[in-house]
Amino acid sequence: MIRDDACRRSAHGFLAGAAKDRTFKTLVLALVLIGIMGMLRPDKPRGIYPKRYWARKISWHQCADAVLAGDSRVLGGVSPAEMRKTLADWRILNYGFASNLYVPEYLEALESLLDPESRSKALILGITPHSLTEDPDVTGQFAELKGRSRSQIYADIFLAPLLSFVEYMSFQDALHGLFPALATGRTQKEFHADGWLAYQRQPPGEKRELKKYFRGYQKVQVSAKMVEGLNRFVSRWTQTGIRVYAFLMPTCQEMFELEQQYSGFDQRQFVEGFEKAGGIWIDVDPCAYESFDGSHLQSYAARQLSNDLAQRIRDLERRRDSE
Repeated sequence: MIRDDACRRSAHGFLAGAAKDRTFKTLVLALVLIGIMGMLRPDKPRGIYPKRYWARKISWHQCADAVLAGDSRVLGGVSPAEMRKTLADWRILNYGFASNLYVPEYLEALESLLDPESRSKALILGITPHSLTEDPDVTGQFAELKGRSRSQIYADIFLAPLLSFVEYMSFQDALHGLFPALATGRTQKEFHADGWLAYQRQPPGEKRELKKYFRGYQKVQVSAKMVEGLNRFVSRWTQTGIRVYAFLMPTCQEMFELEQQYSGFDQRQFVEGFEKAGGIWIDVDPCAYESFDGSHLQSYAARQLSNDLAQRIRDLERRRDSE
């Protein structure tokens, strides 16, 4: 009986040891596979880790002389660093977000980024028809990020390398990582500390955004209420000494024509109301800069636009100072 108990204990110990050994080997294999897939991730972003980038961006407060505002076209379409080559004395930040709308919460946040001690406070609004809609189906990236807790933001800042490495990757991405020749194109993203998210697509992709926006404008168009609300903020800002510039954010020729026809945006009427509120409108060629998807600009086109925009603002600032 004693020998049987000893045998059973010995067998139990052997099985437990084998189970632990299998668990350990499985864990090691899983970690190795995760490491391999993380290293094979195609089109890995450059610059700041994405999660750290967004967490820092949504935490900015009273740290700028000039703030660029708008949706994803501004996010990827205007480089503060490029603008500072002309406006060297300005601290400029890009506060654009994907699917962003000019709602009061966002407009209040814009003002909070300006340094109260700055002698050259300016807000630069990139206008797109979509940013002036009241779309019940669009939450917007700004609202989503603002809803994050402080602990989530801290985790994204300090654990960004690990979180980015193990982030979800589709089977197609994994396949392209293993066999790069299968990918029809590459979209390289670069996250900049000043808020710009640069895109470079080679070769340029199909203009898929056209279909999305066409369907969207069948349901929701530019809202007069949104425009009036924006101009109330413009009037308030300009009365406190903040210069407010705005321009129509460039896109491709087809998108420009689509939005002129279907979005309900009347540029002449918008500019009249904006200037009446004290804003300064900047005319920019809406189709002179290359888009890679029918909506957003390639990084080199964004740099060109940024340089042109900065030169126009510099000239307007000099004219204002001389008066």
